[in-house]
Amino acid sequence: MSDEFDESENYENRNQKKKREKKEKPPADVTPALIRRQALKYLDRFAATTMKLRRHLLNKNAKAIEFHSLDTETVLQIIDAEVEKLVNAGIMDDQLYASSKARSMARQGKSSLQINVKLGSLGFDEQQSDTALDRLKEEEGFTDKKAAARYIKRRRFGPYKPEETREEREQKELAALVRNGFEFGTAKSVLSLETTDEIEDLIYGED
Repeated sequence: MSDEFDESENYENRNQKKKREKKEKPPADVTPALIRRQALKYLDRFAATTMKLRRHLLNKNAKAIEFHSLDTETVLQIIDAEVEKLVNAGIMDDQLYASSKARSMARQGKSSLQINVKLGSLGFDEQQSDTALDRLKEEEGFTDKKAAARYIKRRRFGPYKPEETREEREQKELAALVRNGFEFGTAKSVLSLETTDEIEDLIYGED
């Protein structure tokens, strides 16, 4: 019985040692080929800005930088060069991505302020954010009034709920619109529309 126990314990110890050795495998040296593979793998799973991809690649190789005593600036140059190749190949396009995100948010009933703040948090610069909003206005007729109407429809505010409760709901619903980046006047005017048809006309009709 003791021999069987000892043999089992030795087997477990060997397995644990193998696991530790596997975990302690040194990180690969940072090369352009490695960075390229990591970048493509990441982009295959996630949409990303060039800034977000650069940050991901640097963080992913932090251990390799320390282990191989690499210069961080040199690694950043390798990352920048590989990201630039992806941009030149048309695999990455920050402006296209910004415009896509803006359209998606607009269809959810987000205000122009919310869209602008969100684009900034994703790493788009001011020019890219402004261009995305300009395209949204030109190509899809986006306005904050239309966005407020979408928000009201999605939240079932105003005429989407019983008329008898409308007055007691008004201030709470108005506050929600303002908190979501709509100017008070815009929020008030859209929330005051009498029927759901008027809301729908504002969303889908011509200016």
